[in-house]
Amino acid sequence: MDFIQKEEKLLSSESMEHERVSEKTQNKKMEGYEPNPKDHNLSEMFGLKSSFDNLSVGTDDLGRLTISVSSQKGYHSDTLTSDKKKLKGSRRRTFYDHFGEFYTNPFSKGKGAFAFRTRRNLPESRILRELRGIASRRISEEQREAMPILSLEEDKKRLTSLRSGDEKDPQIIKEKQAAEKVIVRKTEMENRFIRRLRIARMKTYKKTKPDNPRFLERLINIETDISDENDLPDDNTKPDKADITDEINNLINRD
Repeated sequence: MDFIQKEEKLLSSESMEHERVSEKTQNKKMEGYEPNPKDHNLSEMFGLKSSFDNLSVGTDDLGRLTISVSSQKGYHSDTLTSDKKKLKGSRRRTFYDHFGEFYTNPFSKGKGAFAFRTRRNLPESRILRELRGIASRRISEEQREAMPILSLEEDKKRLTSLRSGDEKDPQIIKEKQAAEKVIVRKTEMENRFIRRLRIARMKTYKKTKPDNPRFLERLINIETDISDENDLPDDNTKPDKADITDEINNLINRD
């Protein structure tokens, strides 16, 4: 799909205008995301849906946010595979990042749904930056089109390049106008997503904040990837699992 077609798809869709807002207490399932049986209890906080794609943001019992991106309709009625409609947690492929975990379907071949789970409470702008970075390394451009704001920075670079071209070339003029429209639309979408993510993050943090938040941050790092040598706790040693269990129980029973 060339840039003009992408612009047509973006502007012809509802562009994430339909919004779902959920409360964690309602235990609403995330759309487009099938949890792994080993996952903590996961509930949708909010969702954004366009004519083609679906974004769902949920939280688990440890306060970690999960962002899931899937598709529900193909452009020009293209037939969608099941891997594009849903991230299947029972057989997902996991990529570890310092600030989270990135999931894809193992046999999606650059066309499937994907998800990102944070390891700790991060500012929403940082969450988006980390998601953009790992998505650019781990999935195809076509997959990232399901969440248009992931490619906003690339569009800005493209516009800068077009502006340095021949100002009288009709094709360059057309592409520059298309790029400008896309950037305006994606910026609106990004601002809306960040506002909703900020609300969800603060609600989640307030519900899970313990008397010892430093320990919870350390616990999340250990629990999500205890075998990852590149993300050791601050003391650079791995704690004894029995000690972790005792501290978890203390936190649970403290109330």
